[in-house]
Amino acid sequence: MPGIERMFHRLRALFRRGELEREMDEEIRLHVEMEAAELARNGLSPDEAGRQALVAFGGVERAKEEARDTRGFPWLEDVAQDVGYGLRTLRKNAGTTAVAILTMAIGIGATTAVFTLIDTALLRPAAFPEPDQLVAAQKTIDGAVSGPVSRLDYFDFRDQSRSFEGLAALMTGKAGVTVSSGAEPWVGDVGAVSWNLLRVLRLRPAIGRDFLEEEEAGGGAQVAIISHGLWQRRFGGSPSTVGSSIELNGQQFTVVGVMPSGLRLPIEADVWIAISQSGPADQTRDSHSHLLFGRLKSGVSIRQAQQDVDRIAEGLAQQYPGTNRGKGLRLTGLQEFLVRNIRPALLLVMATTVLVLLIACANVAGLLLARGQRSLPEMAMRTALGATRGRLVRQVLTEGVMLTLSGGLLGVVAARAIVTLLRQWPPVAALGTAGPVVDNTVLVFALAASILTGLLVGVVPAIRGTAVDPSAVLGAGRQALQGARGSRLRSVLVASQVAVSIVLLAGSVLAIRTVGSLTAVDLGFNPEGVFTARLLLSGREYAAPERRLAFFTSVLEGVRARPGVVSAGLISKLPILSPYQDWGIWPAGRPPAGPQDAVSANARFVSPGYFTTIGIPLVRGRDIADGDLAGTPRVIVVSEAVARTVFPGQDPIGRQVEVWSTEGVYTVVGVVGDARLDRALSDIVPAMYMSSAQFGSPASRIVIRTTGDPGQLAAPLHEIVRQADRNVPLDQAATLTSALGEVLGPARAASVSLAVFAAVALLLTAIGLYGVLAYHVSQQENEMGVRLAMGATPSSLLTLVLKRGLALVGSGLALGAVLLVPGAISVRKLPFKMSPQDPTIYVSALLLLSLVAAVACVLPAWRATRVNPIEVLRRE
Repeated sequence: MPGIERMFHRLRALFRRGELEREMDEEIRLHVEMEAAELARNGLSPDEAGRQALVAFGGVERAKEEARDTRGFPWLEDVAQDVGYGLRTLRKNAGTTAVAILTMAIGIGATTAVFTLIDTALLRPAAFPEPDQLVAAQKTIDGAVSGPVSRLDYFDFRDQSRSFEGLAALMTGKAGVTVSSGAEPWVGDVGAVSWNLLRVLRLRPAIGRDFLEEEEAGGGAQVAIISHGLWQRRFGGSPSTVGSSIELNGQQFTVVGVMPSGLRLPIEADVWIAISQSGPADQTRDSHSHLLFGRLKSGVSIRQAQQDVDRIAEGLAQQYPGTNRGKGLRLTGLQEFLVRNIRPALLLVMATTVLVLLIACANVAGLLLARGQRSLPEMAMRTALGATRGRLVRQVLTEGVMLTLSGGLLGVVAARAIVTLLRQWPPVAALGTAGPVVDNTVLVFALAASILTGLLVGVVPAIRGTAVDPSAVLGAGRQALQGARGSRLRSVLVASQVAVSIVLLAGSVLAIRTVGSLTAVDLGFNPEGVFTARLLLSGREYAAPERRLAFFTSVLEGVRARPGVVSAGLISKLPILSPYQDWGIWPAGRPPAGPQDAVSANARFVSPGYFTTIGIPLVRGRDIADGDLAGTPRVIVVSEAVARTVFPGQDPIGRQVEVWSTEGVYTVVGVVGDARLDRALSDIVPAMYMSSAQFGSPASRIVIRTTGDPGQLAAPLHEIVRQADRNVPLDQAATLTSALGEVLGPARAASVSLAVFAAVALLLTAIGLYGVLAYHVSQQENEMGVRLAMGATPSSLLTLVLKRGLALVGSGLALGAVLLVPGAISVRKLPFKMSPQDPTIYVSALLLLSLVAAVACVLPAWRATRVNPIEVLRRE
């Protein structure tokens, strides 16, 4: 029969193009032809008889399916069939499959890698026994968290509280000291903790013992606990280290224990000593330099403990109104405290990777939609042969999950490499936290993400691809299969990709400009061409100020005699590298009502020549001079900010001031320019500089300006120091620019992370845009051929396709502009300053994405002009 023959010829053509998986056997043909012949005898046309015969044959196949033996686990057979069929389908479409798997590997790999950070820093409790009982405590002023706690306040809270099993303290500062434990001294950092810190954390020393309560009383015992890393590096992990002696700045200490392996404290040190109840640090209640950690008693909540410390704070405010008025203590969970500074950055990076994953999903969904549109004849035939819609949906979903699982497996491999880089940022080396690793939890996340992503990208193509009418599809031409709704859906996906990409691009441009501003901002000093190192003098050999002055003078003279050296000087704390140390300053004879009423300024001790070396300009007056020695009237150089606030509208030169924590008065002899001493992006704060010779500080940083490569000064400086005293170690020798670069590392890492994610998003968006336009051109070949046959020029077709692509981009950009508002709010929460108000950021991102989109549109548009109208019309 002619109708039946035409239909089977068409089916064979479909088989030859690979659109159907199985060939029709002779039994199928016989059943269909017999049924069609009977229908034709009843008056139906050959074509209609053929279609109804196919539908009738489908009912026979359903009956056979229901009569099949259902014992055992028939669903396993169905799954195996779906997987086998999916593998053959993916293999037949190798190009599309490879692109989809690689796309999902990028999205799932990046998301999995960042999840390791989220899991480590935000989801897992601190790595201590019963971590839910651990809390951290910080000082509050008028209800606002204000940082560390006074040592004297700590002892009162510890002794009077009824809510804690123990309340421990960790001093926020650490001191660089000269350590002698062998043939040659070296530089180490010493930290101080309360005697009960390890007990509160329920940890034990690796070897030896912990501090004892009596070692906190009085002047403190001369005992120390060394870090596990120092024990391995300097003592070879020998058990005999316990009981040995080390010398810290000339004072003998007995090593009684070694800190546990893997313990990370907010302040890292080589040697730990016990906080003394009568020690020199924090001698007054308005000096705050201790972090507190407590373990709650069983059954006590944080809320109950907060009420307890509030009661104590009220009593202290009444007892010490001059220092404790409005001061309190805020309790938070330990894990929440540890991640307080990195949480916003972590969540922002996680949101960024999720956006990248969504773009990847949109790409793969677009590919599946396009392939589903081409598979409509196959779906129609399988429906006609008895396949239920549920079975077809399951098959398409199986293929989608197989794609994303393959991408997920490849993504886990990529995640392991990414995690190695992400361990460096954000800095999660906080108390009790471990470095991120791709463990079983992360693998389960990757598996779940792969499966859910597969279902997400497959559900719409599955539903749309299976909603077919066999009689409408079989025998229809290509024009009937174009699917306007499918085209619109793919266009929506691409527009969404563009919108998300513009957000990522804007964030990337913002981050790059922010990091660029770190080098462009006026620091108030010039780090270029400056070399720096730390010099520490032992307290025993250099107890006398004259000895310290003689040593530093000798070193500076030797340095200044070197060829190429322009100038050299000393300072107690380098700008940005050693921030803070704010002291109050006020006009002599007019003390403030309280410490909070004084002008706060960064306090530094410098030698003559420091300002010239570092590049801070002298505005008026004079520099610290060689004659400003111990025993002479004290002098001070102030920054312009101090001059404006302490002596508004007056010339400060020759006036006298008083400084918190020191005795006597100072005469202002000079005013220098403002410089950023705390953070590169922070507001400039007032600063004051005193003569290091008048105070005789044993710890100083040397700064050297040279006309040549400053990095070449390391060896000569080491030799000069050895000639002055071979027992004085040289530490932290580096160029100032490289040292500042390490401090700014987190900001640069954030910028690089956002830039990488934005580049990936841009690439995926370009691929998606190219894919949808290329598919559009392939579906519109008939129209293109007719247009060319009727006289359309290639340039007009090129313009037509480009207009469609740019229309998609335009709609995506409009949506992206709306999404930029919450994005701009998010970046303000980062731990370093960003300024999302600059419109040039968004203009740059828009132009860049538009350029990439235009490039992605050109190739499909060019292909449209290469259509052969004769071949297209003959094929149809």
